Amino acid sequence: MKICGIIAEYNPFHKGHLYQIEETRRRLGEDTAIVCVMSGDYVQRGEAAIVDKNLRAEAAVRCGADLVLSLPLRWSLSSAPGFADGAVHILNKAGCQYISFGAEDDDLAELQEIARLIAEKSVEEAVIARMDDGMPYAIARERELYSRIQEKAELIRKPNNILAVEYLRAIREQEATIIPIAVKRTGAGHDGDEIKDGIASASYIRSLIREEQLDRVENLLPAPVFEMLVKAEEEGRLLWDLSRLDCALTAVLRRMDADDLGKVPGAAEGLEHRLAEAVRKGRSFEEMCALAKTKRYAHARIRRMLYSAFLGLEKEERSLPLFSRVLAFNDRGRTVLSQLENEEEFTFITKPAAAKALPEDAFRAFDLEARAADAYDLALPAYGELKPGREWTRGPVYVKD
Repeated sequence: MKICGIIAEYNPFHKGHLYQIEETRRRLGEDTAIVCVMSGDYVQRGEAAIVDKNLRAEAAVRCGADLVLSLPLRWSLSSAPGFADGAVHILNKAGCQYISFGAEDDDLAELQEIARLIAEKSVEEAVIARMDDGMPYAIARERELYSRIQEKAELIRKPNNILAVEYLRAIREQEATIIPIAVKRTGAGHDGDEIKDGIASASYIRSLIREEQLDRVENLLPAPVFEMLVKAEEEGRLLWDLSRLDCALTAVLRRMDADDLGKVPGAAEGLEHRLAEAVRKGRSFEEMCALAKTKRYAHARIRRMLYSAFLGLEKEERSLPLFSRVLAFNDRGRTVLSQLENEEEFTFITKPAAAKALPEDAFRAFDLEARAADAYDLALPAYGELKPGREWTRGPVYVKD
């Protein structure tokens, strides 16, 4: 069986994601198993997902994925390199022979050249030197690449290209024997508010939902996804308003000082002092982020750090996940599951109770995820009806073919 991995957030799954799965199977064969590694209840832009990971995983399987595995919290809330490292590691452990990713430019040779360059120590050192002059990381890296490969460096300005390059770098550094497949992105841009060829960006779809215009997204989503969102709304499990977490976020963050914030992943160069001041002065989470943001420190980085602090994440030497939860699967996914092997340093978790047998550091990470899921539920309209501890009781969803 051919097994192809896809790394995603599916926040929510839209027609562009459907196209990627269909195009991947067109290239590799209809019998190809699609294994997705998906962010959990919190996503890379530094916010809570529109619906929880279990619902998003089930919707993905109903739309063509065969098996959905979780990307643990630390890597879901990481920068692009950390996000890629964690997800590629899990795909490699899952036995994927291929990885399919979307990119604005699907020239694989050029993307691989950039991936090779950014992994070079001399490039990394040169980028740091440019940042020492006050230049933001993204601009510093692009300018250093331009000095070496001229116009090709512009490829790394585009969001999907950035992640594609990081996936290729991670494959190279982890010495994974995964064959990359670049699928040219179609439809609207990553963060645009347009609809092109019937495809809108996930950010635009989320904005419509959060403006309570759920009816306007029906034609932008595969039918199973829209049905899932409607059901989630009826059950009070649709996260309409991110500010519903403000009280909890503010209460936790205001108990922290610069020393506490300095322990959070991403804290460096004294940024924790700026964050501490912003937390003291900000009247809401969004205001805290706005006060801390500078040209050098991107908004997404600030958001990730504050969410990490809220959820109890701290810096660790470990750079790769120790486990992944099985979230949803169909019959073909079950076949893939039967081939997965747990190792001393990595475990696929199908039953939550199995987490109690994990090594101590892996168990702590799982327990942190469980508490993060309870924090997520605080923002849901149905919070009063939800029992804490769902991570310890909810198993994967089987979607019958």
